[in-house]
Amino acid sequence: MSDWTLTPIPLTVLASGAPVELVLHELVGRRGSGPTLGISAAIHGDEAVGVEILYHFRQRLDPATLCGRVLLLPCANPLAYQANTRNTPLDMTNLNRVFPGDPRGSFTEHLADTITRRFLLELDAYVDLHAGGAYPTVDYVYVFTDERMSRSFGSRFLYRPAQPFAGTSTGVVAARGRSAMVVELGGGDVDQAEYVARGVQGLLNVMQTLEMLPGAPPPPPAQVVLTEMATIRPRAGGLLLPAVTELGRELGPETVLGRVVHPQTFAELEVIRTPYRRNVTILVHRTADVVEPGSYGYMIGNLDTALG
Repeated sequence: MSDWTLTPIPLTVLASGAPVELVLHELVGRRGSGPTLGISAAIHGDEAVGVEILYHFRQRLDPATLCGRVLLLPCANPLAYQANTRNTPLDMTNLNRVFPGDPRGSFTEHLADTITRRFLLELDAYVDLHAGGAYPTVDYVYVFTDERMSRSFGSRFLYRPAQPFAGTSTGVVAARGRSAMVVELGGGDVDQAEYVARGVQGLLNVMQTLEMLPGAPPPPPAQVVLTEMATIRPRAGGLLLPAVTELGRELGPETVLGRVVHPQTFAELEVIRTPYRRNVTILVHRTADVVEPGSYGYMIGNLDTALG
């Protein structure tokens, strides 16, 4: 019998009569007391690789070697996951901008309130898994309240924003003085096996750093902390033909990242270039993809203002 406990959390009933619920996974260690670590995925429904990471990660944990407690919320926005969309289809709201939520608000605000009360307020440490989405691929970790924990995940690039987004799940945990981090890893219409393996190992590294598992995590690679990052969104929709598909690649000024062409006439509508003197690719399209005006195109870090 599995040592994991699954707790259904009813949310509502749709107009069709179909129920909507969350499922919380809990594992209590037998090796002694320790912190409660929470890990969530699919707050944005088109970032499905996080769900797969947690599927494999769950199988790696043995309560006999665990101190403390692990709580998993593997599919935080089930309606968005079902529709493979970033925002909740019922109200087209971004769940990760409305925390801590409102029990009397829209469906997404009610969802955020439920996650806050039933999950986030339980945690001593928190990892929120994100990805590039259905088309782009990404690779970095945010630094919020606990740089040691963020570094231990093992990503080469970290990002310390001057002004974090408001209304995020990590903001709820950070506001309570607890350790919180966001992992941005994988995504896109490419094989996710590499990112799943790195995600599982990164979470185990975090648990060793928190002394929830025995041993010490492997030393991370040489890391760069970015303090400035440009999100480049195409101004025209069409077919994005990428010129640069490699993550973590250093590029010079005005380097062509990709071109948007008209899908019927093949006229070139836009040329997307690097914004800084010294650039590094953090989010890219690794395949030719359909884009709309304002879609995620590229995220580029400024190496001139980065820290070690």
